[in-house]
Amino acid sequence: MPIRWTPSSFSFSGFFSSSLSFFQCWDFALSKGNSKERRKQLSSTSNMSLVDFDVGVARLQGDRNSQMDRFDINHNFFHDRGYSLFLLYDGHGTGHFSKHAKDHLADFILTDPSFLKANYREAIINGFKKEDEALFVMYGPSHKGGTTATGKRFDMFRPSHKGGTTATAALFFKNRNQFYIANVGDSTAVLGSKDGSKAEAIHLTYDDNLDKEEERIRLKDARAQVRRGRIIRAGCSVNMTRALGDFDFKSPQTGTGKDWISPIPHIDVVNLIPFEDEFLIMASDGLWNVYDEQTVVEAVTEGLDLGYDVHQIADALASSAANATSKADNVTVMLVFFVWEK
Repeated sequence: MPIRWTPSSFSFSGFFSSSLSFFQCWDFALSKGNSKERRKQLSSTSNMSLVDFDVGVARLQGDRNSQMDRFDINHNFFHDRGYSLFLLYDGHGTGHFSKHAKDHLADFILTDPSFLKANYREAIINGFKKEDEALFVMYGPSHKGGTTATGKRFDMFRPSHKGGTTATAALFFKNRNQFYIANVGDSTAVLGSKDGSKAEAIHLTYDDNLDKEEERIRLKDARAQVRRGRIIRAGCSVNMTRALGDFDFKSPQTGTGKDWISPIPHIDVVNLIPFEDEFLIMASDGLWNVYDEQTVVEAVTEGLDLGYDVHQIADALASSAANATSKADNVTVMLVFFVWEK
């Protein structure tokens, strides 16, 4: 049976033209008391805990020639091993990078020795670094020497594949009211929280671009070439400061001995408030370039109130974003609904 409900049919005003910007959404969440201190206190004192998830994903190609978004759900062992790992990727240049990361990054994180020692932050960093190294072997520049049939030596240079991928990861634990969120690039994760009747969007990931002072300082130290908000090299430019791949912007290609685009993720620990925090949305910029975060969280909340499941809501959001413009990007929406102990 076709799904008739779409976000455009919602009763609240301004779904397609909300005036809330990202910064307004963030300030709103903090002004309502959703500070880190409040979260830590309520999370640690609650006798309720996270016991499961309901996950829905939708992925559409839009008007692009190929689909370079990928996602990876590692949840089947949640009840046996006590953790789940959700990942989302948005490739650029070529889909090779996001596909390789989808196939390998989770294993690099979960099998890292630091993970077994419960040093999860280090395990996530090591996993991202190992995946970037594996991508370099597959798609980075290389020199190969050999000998022809006549005994003549030769040297062959393979240029790097142009492109890379964002990566956003969320690591949850059974019966613990906190999780790790990590990212490189601009695939945003947003927490949907509801205190009373008002749904709130809480931005979780770090936007890796030149608007951030930390990134500008790092790039200046790396002697990166920057012009009009983009990192440039001969024949190519990018607008993000961290990603997997993009080896034209990493050492040794940069010639400065340092990476201009870093594979090291920003990581934060998010304390959850039982029942007040309802869901996590991870999505590629095919969604966020169309709708702001507060609008999306309100859409999900109303969809849940109307009795639609996470799969239907993810489908509706992705379809609405893909149909909102004549040049739609790839769009992937992952909706992770929290099941709290009752």
